[in-house]
Amino acid sequence: MLWNAKRKEESTMKVLMRTTVKVVPGKMAEYMEVDKKGEAIAIRAGGSPWKRYGCLSGDSAHTLVYDTEFDSLAAMEAFLEKMFADPERQQLIAKSDACIVSHENELLMPMQ
Repeated sequence: MLWNAKRKEESTMKVLMRTTVKVVPGKMAEYMEVDKKGEAIAIRAGGSPWKRYGCLSGDSAHTLVYDTEFDSLAAMEAFLEKMFADPERQQLIAKSDACIVSHENELLMPMQ
């Protein structure tokens, strides 16, 4: 019984997906063109406009951070499945990969 209650809580908890992308030096303009197309696809798939952050200070001049909020893990999963099933998105992935050094995702939850 406790397990089922925990699963229900997890399926309805808010989730923040933080994506950190390190762009190849000299490829930022090319990456941002791909990024804008990717954002349009995400919006078509039901997502909201991306929140992008760049380095204000420090040693991360070629790093972008994206924060995307979801109402639940299930909502995040449904969105990602729809977005990555888009043929145009599949073509953009190769172009994006040519511009990045690394791409990491973190899933964060609110602390009570």
